[in-house]
Amino acid sequence: MLPSRDGPSRDGPSTDAPRRQGRPIAADAARCTGCLICELRCSLRFEESFRPARAAIVIRRQTGSRDEYRISFTDGCDRCGICARYCSYRALVQEPAGGAA
Repeated sequence: MLPSRDGPSRDGPSTDAPRRQGRPIAADAARCTGCLICELRCSLRFEESFRPARAAIVIRRQTGSRDEYRISFTDGCDRCGICARYCSYRALVQEPAGGAA
């Protein structure tokens, strides 16, 4: 388990330099429904508890935009793909090995 921090920081699970190791994750905000399953699964992986504020993926509702939600990743994201694996709406898709999603 990664060390946890106190406070509502949105820095993700770690303040270390980016550790991007896995395959890229394509985000399609037009498909996002705001269910936040991705944030919950990510926080469970990193914090061993459901703490979306500690997730490495951030989903925020927008107003006055073509897409209702904005999807972003913190520097703590290591591209493990757990968010994409549990996204029922295919708003998050991890590129397959050796090709585009």
